[in-house]
Parts: sequence; C-alpha cells; structure tokens
Amino acid sequence: MSDQQPEPIQDGDPHQALGSQVEALYALVQSLFREKVARDLLDAFETAFSALPDDAARAEVVGYWLDFYRLQRYKLLRQRRRPKFQERLKACSACGYPTSQRHHLWDVATHGENKVTIQLCANCHELHHLIYNALVRQSEYSRKLVLHALFSGRISRETGVRILGWCLATIRYEAGNGWIIPGSDRREWVEERLHWSEFLKIQDAKEGGA
Repeated sequence: MSDQQPEPIQDGDPHQALGSQVEALYALVQSLFREKVARDLLDAFETAFSALPDDAARAEVVGYWLDFYRLQRYKLLRQRRRPKFQERLKACSACGYPTSQRHHLWDVATHGENKVTIQLCANCHELHHLIYNALVRQSEYSRKLVLHALFSGRISRETGVRILGWCLATIRYEAGNGWIIPGSDRREWVEERLHWSEFLKIQDAKEGGA
C-alpha cells in the first residue's frame, strides 16, 4: 500500500474524502498488526471517532493517526536483516575480495528490507554509494572521492565497469518510477562527472602493456 495520502476529491462530497482517509487508516492498521490487535485498535478508534462533534474534527483525528501509523510502518520497513556469517564469507561481486556485505540496490529507506542485493566488500560498497551521490545528488565531495579512487591505479577496469553498471541500473529503475529526476544515467553526464572514458583509456593501456 502506498504511503501517499489519498488524493483530495475535487468538487465532491467532503464525506467521501473523509471516508477514503478512514479506509486508508483501517487498511494501514490491519497491515501492521495481527487480526485481534488490529480489531481492538479499530474498535477503540470507532468509539472515539463517533464522539467527535463534526467532520472537521474527525478529519483532523484521522490525519493524525494516518501519519502516526505510517511512521510506524516506515520504522518497521527500515529494520535491516542481520547478515549471516556464511553470507559474509562470500567474495565481493565487484573485485573478488574474500569477504563482503549485502548492498541493497533498492534502498532500504525507500523499499524496506528486500532481496534485491549484491555482495560487495566495504571499499566497493562505498564506491557504489559515492558514484550514486556524484551522479544523482551532484555531490562534489563524493565526486572528488570517486575520481581519487578511479585514478589511484588500484581500481581495475572490470571492477569499475561492474560498479558503475549496477549504479546506473539503480538510477534507471528509480527514474522510471518517478523517484528521481531522469537523466543522471546519460553517457554525457557520466563522462562529465567521472571522466569515465579517461579511466577506461588508462585501464586499457595498462592491460595492453601487461
């Protein structure tokens, strides 16, 4: 169920708009609690709701409890699953380092705990976040760190290409859903921000001379 509040009904019955909000509240409570607990909460709400003097007061109360339970669901969704020991022993998917951690391609803050993950070592994990921030949030701090890493001579072509590819896939997914402004995945933008063709040229020359 979406965290967005129901759209206001234009030129319609205010009772209908209030009814939609009440339905949203009921659905939210039922999604958060076991059946008996949800029923007890809703019974208590109905008793208090019926005692209110008018629709304006009812709308205010419904709005308060919608915000309250949405916050509870947000906190619940943000709880991360603790990684298992055997999971930490998996090699980094980008560079092959023998230990790794889960990286959520679908951000936990937005999607909650989910299975859309890859295994990355701490350094590759950080580099993925830095590239995202440099491209999407236009962070100069992150951009400078990315350039320092890419041109340090310690990031292989294969590792860099993999991390950028995963980052661009995330950006396209988020832009396609309207969560970020489209365009951060454009080749010209990546080149401007990361000097990507120069990185590839240096890596190709290094591999050719090996």
